[in-house]
Amino acid sequence: MTHSNIAKIEETISSLLPDEDYRQACLSLFVESLLEANSYGCNKWGVYCYSEGVRLLVGSLIVCTVHKNGLWLSLDKQLLNEMKDKQDVLEEREAWHWDNGDWSEYKMVPSKNGYYIPSSKDLDIWPLLRDLHFDYIKKAANKYEQLRIDSQKKHSPELLVYLSTVLGQSIPCPRYGDMPEDNVLKEIEEFKVTCNDLPETECESIIQSRIGQGVFRSGLIGYWKRCAVTGCNSIGLLRASHIKPWKDSDNAERLDIYNGLLFVPNLDSAFDRGYISFDNEGRIIISDELSEKDRNLLGIHPKMKLRKIEVDHIKYLNYHKQEVFGRQRQSSSI
Repeated sequence: MTHSNIAKIEETISSLLPDEDYRQACLSLFVESLLEANSYGCNKWGVYCYSEGVRLLVGSLIVCTVHKNGLWLSLDKQLLNEMKDKQDVLEEREAWHWDNGDWSEYKMVPSKNGYYIPSSKDLDIWPLLRDLHFDYIKKAANKYEQLRIDSQKKHSPELLVYLSTVLGQSIPCPRYGDMPEDNVLKEIEEFKVTCNDLPETECESIIQSRIGQGVFRSGLIGYWKRCAVTGCNSIGLLRASHIKPWKDSDNAERLDIYNGLLFVPNLDSAFDRGYISFDNEGRIIISDELSEKDRNLLGIHPKMKLRKIEVDHIKYLNYHKQEVFGRQRQSSSI
């Protein structure tokens, strides 16, 4: 990730959308779509910037584009056909027009596509468009196991940093097959070989804890209620992070809520890769390998602290400081 790449993204978007207020409106709605896509899996989506705009992809489909002609959206065709009166509302509005070109609709996951031009006088149609658009994202996410491999390679972390900076909010990061702490699917398969003596329900709970679902995540949500550091209470954005990595933990530790922290995505990525840790008072420790510029972009600062800490957290935090914090990483990890 380089500053020059972020500057190039900023230049491209500013040239396409020179009006700052309009640009902010389009980018904010784009991020709404991104967050919806992320709610169905962090391996389902990706974004990139190109000469004509900014794209969000889910599975094998482009679902949203910030374009000079407006915010291009894919709408669920089946739901649209069931809402004839809503179609009439869209037909009457200047802020919406259908795409009549090569990308007017999709067939694999049926859609009708068009352009929305956000404006103060037509904001009332956004809830309608959002319902049709979000329903389409859901169907696309359910159709495909993950984002296409070639699209994974096009995904731009720099674009996420740019969006986070200009909008002043945390943006989740996708995770694909090369997730931190080795390949998750490989870990799970290796674990299955060793869990034959465990009750089936316990084995399943442990596996679910590794993929961020099940009782482990539920336990962390019940314990922390919101982000362990920032207090962000948008539960759908928060990630369940093991303090002592899953692959290094025994079965009891894998399900222990004291071996977990609930984080916003930026903190989760930094903690998982050893760029940050926490002392026994809960105060943040920041690696020298994380530059001041990147700290600012990621919203990480020395005054951060865990909102609470108990004695049962200490052994896990000590392990993290000794075995994870400050280890060698590629500069492109975050």
